[in-house]
Amino acid sequence: ESADPVAKTPTKAPPAVPAPVVPAPAVVKPAAAGTSMAAMLKGGEEKAKQAAAAQAQKDAAAARLAQQQAAAVAAAEAKAAEVARVAEAKRQADMKAAHEKAQLSAAKQAQVQQAQVQQAQAQAQQAAAAQAAQAHQVQQQHAAAAAQAQAAQQQQAAAALAAQQQAAAALAAAQQKAAQPAPVENMMGSMSLNQAPIRGSPPQQPAPNPAPPPSTTGGATQTLSLDAAASYLSSLNASFAHIPTAVDSSRQPNYAPRNPYPTPPSYPTSPSTVFDDPAIFSKLGTDCLFFIFYYQQGSYQQYLAARELKKQSWRYHKKYLTWFQRHEEPKVTTEEYEQGTYVYFDYESGWCQRVKQDFRFDYAYLEDS
Repeated sequence: ESADPVAKTPTKAPPAVPAPVVPAPAVVKPAAAGTSMAAMLKGGEEKAKQAAAAQAQKDAAAARLAQQQAAAVAAAEAKAAEVARVAEAKRQADMKAAHEKAQLSAAKQAQVQQAQVQQAQAQAQQAAAAQAAQAHQVQQQHAAAAAQAQAAQQQQAAAALAAQQQAAAALAAAQQKAAQPAPVENMMGSMSLNQAPIRGSPPQQPAPNPAPPPSTTGGATQTLSLDAAASYLSSLNASFAHIPTAVDSSRQPNYAPRNPYPTPPSYPTSPSTVFDDPAIFSKLGTDCLFFIFYYQQGSYQQYLAARELKKQSWRYHKKYLTWFQRHEEPKVTTEEYEQGTYVYFDYESGWCQRVKQDFRFDYAYLEDS
């Protein structure tokens, strides 16, 4: 009987190496021997059902995940919509607040403007009242001056009447004295009118030496002297009764508007009396003086403006009806004209000062009054 030699020789076993862990495959029980086809089909259907159930579970899980994601998206959109709604509400509120603030500011500004207008109207009324009071005061002053002048005239008339009465008394006394016999030389010496001229009377020519009185009587000569004295005193009395006063040298202002226009009662109805003062014209500018000269024709203010312009070395040309001023010393000077560069005021086209070179200014057209 033969034996295997390899089997008889003892060998050393190799060291044990741990095997990798591999998931065990699904144990499929082999069909028992003699399993029928129906049983095999039934087992396949069960496996299909299990796979379908597992797939359904996976689909349900995926559907739930999708639903959760959709819900999250909807929640985010709802949150974004809420944030947008809050922002829009805030914007509307800010716009409403800004509109209300603008309305309040406009109302305050309108109130301020209305208050300024009322204040300006009040100031205008006060100025009109002050001007009216000033005009009334001026009228009162003129009335007082007129009353004083009338009183002075009455006093002068009373004094003249008293002088006339005294003259009549003196004349009566002279007549009574003439009834008494007296030398003619003494009578003529006492009634001579050429000894002392009366102030305010016209100069009298010296009387010639009286002729020798007639030797018979002096009644005729005495009567002539008394008549001359009475006539002279009567003329002096009439002249003294109509003596000029200070009021006669000033003309009462009588303002008549050139272009009447209906104005409210608060508007001044007469020019300001400040322009009646000649001193105010020295403070006015050249343009203002030209405006007064050309737009206040025939008035006292035009005269004052012209006088002030002449003080500033302006000269009026009667031919061109404008004002000239030397820009430099004349190049040619004669007894009839001077020629050089001048500055003139253009009142027709530009209302400004212009320079005119090589201009001849004839003295015949110079207004020098």
